[in-house]
Amino acid sequence: MSIKTIFGLTAVGALCLSCQSNVYQINGFARDYNEGDTICMRLEADGGRPVAMTRIAEGKFSFRGEIDDTAFCMIYPKNSPKSMVSLFLEPSQIAVELSLSPERNRVSGTVLNNVWQQLNDSIRLMGQEVVRRSQQPVADSITQRQQVKAIDSLHRRMSDCILNTARRNRDNPIGHYIYDNYKAPKFD
Repeated sequence: MSIKTIFGLTAVGALCLSCQSNVYQINGFARDYNEGDTICMRLEADGGRPVAMTRIAEGKFSFRGEIDDTAFCMIYPKNSPKSMVSLFLEPSQIAVELSLSPERNRVSGTVLNNVWQQLNDSIRLMGQEVVRRSQQPVADSITQRQQVKAIDSLHRRMSDCILNTARRNRDNPIGHYIYDNYKAPKFD
């Protein structure tokens, strides 16, 4: 066997092993935060205590580790836990953007996390419209009924969006997570 063949087989073997890896790599961006700020990661199943911490350097942070099964987790600045981003931790490369404005937090890089981000974006947009409509002044009872009907319609669309995402993903962790955690409201 030639040296080229040995190197070729070694490269193919390493590639096959990396495909079956249980390693995750999170590459994060936190440009709104200060150099040296602590970023925490916690698994939902662990109830709130961080399982990993890192520090921001040049507006970036990263986590790397191994995971056997996909898990729902949160990444957040230690000094601002409400500015968290939720994601599905899985063996792959995942990109996370943390911002002082939680609505600008993003996750991407895997099919699961891209779907999760799309769902969050949709719900956020409809939620903003609910808030906008509820803050509009109402001149009379007819306008008030129209407002209530429009807001009710948006709530129904939000629920449908969540349930449709669960149905489309019933065989993966997103569907399982929604079915386990979302209680659809009862509409009249």
